Amino acid sequence: MIRVGVDAWNLPHDRRGIGRYLRALLRCLRDEHATTLACTLVVPEWPALPVASRYAREVDGPSLPVRSRRAARGHAFDLLWFPFNGPSWEGFRGPSVATLHDASNFVLPGYGDDARATFRRAARRCERIVTDSQFSRDELVRELALDADRVRVVLPGVAPLAAGTPALDIAALGRFLLFVGETDERKGIDTLLAAARLLAERGIDVACAIVGRVVGTLPAAEGVRMHVLGHVDDATLAALYGACAAFVYPSRYEGFGLPVLEAMAAGAPVVASGGSAIPEAGGDAALYAPPGDAAAFATQLARVIRDEPLATAMRELARARAATMTWSRAAGELVAVFEETVAT
Repeated sequence: MIRVGVDAWNLPHDRRGIGRYLRALLRCLRDEHATTLACTLVVPEWPALPVASRYAREVDGPSLPVRSRRAARGHAFDLLWFPFNGPSWEGFRGPSVATLHDASNFVLPGYGDDARATFRRAARRCERIVTDSQFSRDELVRELALDADRVRVVLPGVAPLAAGTPALDIAALGRFLLFVGETDERKGIDTLLAAARLLAERGIDVACAIVGRVVGTLPAAEGVRMHVLGHVDDATLAALYGACAAFVYPSRYEGFGLPVLEAMAAGAPVVASGGSAIPEAGGDAALYAPPGDAAAFATQLARVIRDEPLATAMRELARARAATMTWSRAAGELVAVFEETVAT
């Protein structure tokens, strides 16, 4: 039995991809590997008892034990796992594994030393680094001067979103393209809206449904119908994925691209950027365009909208792709890294 302490400092707050990643893996580790692995959530609060239920309920089903960092320093874990881009605290003992999801803090503008500190701490301190794609592995090895033998790729998985009654009238949106994510420049919302404007000029009537936090002001898009929906619950998101003419993922940089798989699990045709790690998520089930190339995106989207047999085939390919990318597979690969680290 390997006793694993899981650095869970942001578990109750992170509703982004990293939070989904950790919750899904914790459920699989608890439910499928209980005979070989015992996970304990390590939290910053002292004492941990008053906040234990807040952390434990983030993982559906039987709760996991919760300990504070202070107690964990003297607790005999066989291994510590840091899933939030490196160790958030120091002073721990024994072997450790960190999941570094990508190298964006090093290769994109706007990040300083504070944002890179936990990555560098992981490079100094952790015996193994886990990352989400071969692309991210190569980036991290270069930026952190890592020995490539220390870095393992574990592709994330996906699970279908819970079905239920959507919180809005999906049919009232008409025919729409779906965007999910924050609307900053990196995510490529400008590319999507420019592509939609080109589609309108070609006589293709399609709206843009935008799910996620709006950052700043949306780019001007004359002649484009927009539905800015903000945060939606899982049942509504599942309905949007299932009803969209295409899910569009025009991001300029990703360490993987979990929304691509999420859309595929719901059977959405996917048109995505062909750069960074995104093709490792979509495989041959998506259509791709160069990042930032609105004309190329418009061309691919026009193919999906106008060619119903193509759209039907893409829906089938999407579901098949998602069915192979399970969290159970990812958890098994992660356990193998834990076992290797402890044995070494």
